[in-house]
Amino acid sequence: MRGWLTRARPELLILSAVSALMHFWRLFTPHAVVWDEIHFERHAGHYLAGTFYFDVHPPLGKLLYAAEARLFGLPASSLLAGLPAVQLRVLPALLGTLIVPLVYLLLRQLVAARRVATLGAFVILCENALLVDTRVALLEPYIIVFGLLAITAYFAAARRQSGQRWLFLALSALMAGFAVSVKWTGASALGVILATWLFHTITARPRIARAIGELALLVAIPVVVYVATFAIHFNLLRATGVDQSVMSARFRTTLVGDASYDPASRMSFTAKLRDLHRAKARGNTSLEYVTHSASSPWYTWPIMKHPILLWQNGLTTNRRFSLILLGNPVVWWGSLIGSAFFCAAFVSRRLRLNGHTFAILFLLGGLLLNFLPFIAIRRVMYLYHYLFALVWLVLLAVMSLGIAASWNDSTDDKLWSFPTPRSRIVYWSVAAVVLVGFVYFSPFTFAWPLSARAYDARFWVLHPEF
Repeated sequence: MRGWLTRARPELLILSAVSALMHFWRLFTPHAVVWDEIHFERHAGHYLAGTFYFDVHPPLGKLLYAAEARLFGLPASSLLAGLPAVQLRVLPALLGTLIVPLVYLLLRQLVAARRVATLGAFVILCENALLVDTRVALLEPYIIVFGLLAITAYFAAARRQSGQRWLFLALSALMAGFAVSVKWTGASALGVILATWLFHTITARPRIARAIGELALLVAIPVVVYVATFAIHFNLLRATGVDQSVMSARFRTTLVGDASYDPASRMSFTAKLRDLHRAKARGNTSLEYVTHSASSPWYTWPIMKHPILLWQNGLTTNRRFSLILLGNPVVWWGSLIGSAFFCAAFVSRRLRLNGHTFAILFLLGGLLLNFLPFIAIRRVMYLYHYLFALVWLVLLAVMSLGIAASWNDSTDDKLWSFPTPRSRIVYWSVAAVVLVGFVYFSPFTFAWPLSARAYDARFWVLHPEF
């Protein structure tokens, strides 16, 4: 195995530093509540105030925002009032910063050459929608980063034996548990890990006792984490607040201040957990009948048909300040088309994988596990639900391009050593076009002012919706 983990590569340090700069530069602009920040601010406020609230998602993401609010000294009253709490963007920005180096590390773990891993991280760095989403207080940054951490930790375990292997497996399971404890869709990371573990187990044929122990660890830790977050949730929300009417009469007897509160009432944790999940199921069902102009069906996501207008300053008439969840079309459309052509070339036997079969199948499986399950979800959904799948699509496209262009064939693995001058030109051309696309749409990423003409010029195909 390569010793690339024993030292930090300069390209990894530079990409990480630029990622941090792009995530934290003017992070508190706009100084306003953006999109669904209003919900997570209020949820954090309820934790600080100790008053009940209801949400269809598991509690970990909101608990982390509450911890961040406490750290920054934000009062519960201002959070519950829906006042701007831009400090809550610090944690998602920090997590968003980590996505770039994690993509680099994951590609290296899949035996991608340094130049391929660098290109993959650079493409993710220049993805506007992902950058916007990780610069505001939403839940996707948690799911993506916890998921990537879980998978990179698993591959670190796969290269090790004995105690270190168990340690990294436990870390992988912990991060997977974090992901599913933010949103149920975060279970995709655990699905990827279990599928990969099964493949490795069938291939290596370890002792039965070790295989059973590893499987138990990978399943038990996420379950414990998931249940523990609800234990914290119930412990903090002891008083009546809002939305308690969705809970059973017996549950409401445990809320101090509720009309039906009974200090003698005894309800077990298991009963509370079951009652709350029944309410979540009803809540998700009710969302099937909700409509929103910015929502979009799952089959439109790969082409980015419905960008979301997250915030706009309507005080000026000749210049617009807009924050729009609009991706870099070069990244979205290029990754989709490139992956499709690669798969077609492979199926027609015009292209060989040259030892990268596992990497391609792994990335394709990760893409499908993070995309296809949304077909079964009938509730209202938005473009940002696709962002983790987009990361997998970029990984697949870059790895495929690396194979097709022979960038993975070099034995010395020098960063800028290319097989042919033509492959070097292709590499830098791809990077340049991606960068141009990012810069062109960056006014929507950082809420820079645009004239009405410049604004309209950027929407020759796509049009954002509130």
